[in-house]
Amino acid sequence: MRILVTGFERFGPNDLNPTALLMDRLADRQGVIATVLPVEYHTSVKRFEALLDEHRPVAAVAFGLARSFDRIRVERVALNLDEATVPDNAGVLRCGLRIVEDGPVGYWSTLPVDRLIDALDHAGVPVAASGHAGGYVCNHLFYGVHHALERRGWPLPMGFVHVPPLPEQVAGEPGRTGLALDEIERAAHIVLDELLIDLPTGRDLGPAA
Repeated sequence: MRILVTGFERFGPNDLNPTALLMDRLADRQGVIATVLPVEYHTSVKRFEALLDEHRPVAAVAFGLARSFDRIRVERVALNLDEATVPDNAGVLRCGLRIVEDGPVGYWSTLPVDRLIDALDHAGVPVAASGHAGGYVCNHLFYGVHHALERRGWPLPMGFVHVPPLPEQVAGEPGRTGLALDEIERAAHIVLDELLIDLPTGRDLGPAA
């Protein structure tokens, strides 16, 4: 069984993206395909779709950085809305635009969100549920991939998890703690372990599109 996990490259004023470092660590786990995606609206979705076609995973989890929070955030919903105030790494600014013109308002995560939160909390990882994945490239990817899966009729568990910045990235910011990379990695392994409980072997996703 293979699980696809993705992170993002650095963007904006962030000197690094913890999820890119996380992919380096998860790449050593058996059965995991770990890839860093560009922080670009359309390119990230197309790259994710290409990875689905290439590897035919049984589940997929996208990780991204939530710079303003100090907890792991397991996202419940991807909204059909780009609502950013800064451009992506390709210089594209999308504000107040639908991701898919004729798409539904949103897609629910198909990961066991509440169970993941309980498992992380039980393990002492700072965690919270999140109503939606924001209005930037993270949400765009989350929605775009779900729309692609719906279009293809693939019953693939897929969801999005935001991670905090590293402690050194928030040093000097009052009240901020960030989260150490070791803890972020531990949280990711907990998520993957929980997913493996439910996943059948040899899931047939149908022909590649």
